Amino acid sequence: MSASAKLVLADGTIYAGTTYATTGTVFGQLVFDTTMTGYQHSLTNPANAHTLMVFTFPHIGNVGVNDAEAESGAYWPAGVIIREPARIHSNWQAERDLEADLTAAGVVGIAGIDTRALTRRIAAAGQVAAGIFTGDHAQATDAELVAQVQNWSQPATEELLAEVTTSTAYEVAADTPKHTVALIDLGARRSTINQLVQRGNTVKVLPANATADDIAAAKVDGVVFSSGPGNPAQATAQIELATALLDAKTPLLGIGLGHQIIARALGYDTALLAQAQRGPNQPVYDVASGQSIITTQNHQYAVVAPHGTSTAPNATYGEVTVTQYSLNDQSVEALRAEALPVVTVQYYPENTAVTVTETHPVFDTFAALMATGK
Repeated sequence: MSASAKLVLADGTIYAGTTYATTGTVFGQLVFDTTMTGYQHSLTNPANAHTLMVFTFPHIGNVGVNDAEAESGAYWPAGVIIREPARIHSNWQAERDLEADLTAAGVVGIAGIDTRALTRRIAAAGQVAAGIFTGDHAQATDAELVAQVQNWSQPATEELLAEVTTSTAYEVAADTPKHTVALIDLGARRSTINQLVQRGNTVKVLPANATADDIAAAKVDGVVFSSGPGNPAQATAQIELATALLDAKTPLLGIGLGHQIIARALGYDTALLAQAQRGPNQPVYDVASGQSIITTQNHQYAVVAPHGTSTAPNATYGEVTVTQYSLNDQSVEALRAEALPVVTVQYYPENTAVTVTETHPVFDTFAALMATGK
């Protein structure tokens, strides 16, 4: 029989449940995910480092896990919150059991929580800090547990990036290379690398602390700033790198956190959202076509820029156009620099379910920028 466990919110709310996966104590921001069978993508996404992941769907683990579906080689959330673990898993691709994998990875979890009600609470409250206490760790008084949560602070972005990035540079070669691309690994997903390689790009993956000299030594045709965790305003070294690349008119693609970093290099501010945008089915409006695309996202900060075309706050970079925005809160979803070979998207283009004319147009646009420099 599973040991008792508690989910404790910073406002003093306490939910009782049972231990799932590893026993222990963990803290983090509550983030919810509405996927039914795509839980492995979310759990292995480095952008979820040090979060507490709430799965809205009531049964988790039904299709097991497999190496092909992993976005990285690790499980990144500090804790997992579910309604009910699957008693068995059944899928032709399944290689292992989810709970066994999470246990081996040391992820602390709690089951028996009404995650749909909790999701509604997060949606209403916005950013919610919490702690999971399982087994003996849950035996302290409620007041002591609440105090521990209230005393917790989010890791600095520099710490998060140092944890999720590659420790050494490596290369993923295309079969028939057309371009060579440097990917700044801020918590890159494997699907990003795969999409670049499929389009004939040999990808040189560089650590998050890569410098302009490292880029020059790599002799690349363009640079991609990947998605990842953290507050973009704190990514000072990466903003400095993006600024140097903008000055050099290097073709750039930014995804997720990378989009925010390039935007800050252009002079725009970023702001904490009242409600983070996470998970699938996020509608985005494409201004040029007048159509919407359905995206997957994972961010709690957004770029602050006026819709339409305007001069960048750093005027030396000319005009910038907001090409797409969220239909949920009108926040900026994509930018295009008019005088520089630069495009960025807030969402994951690898997982775009519907596009205007073709599959994954952002990667093709980036390829055209490298080919023409415009």
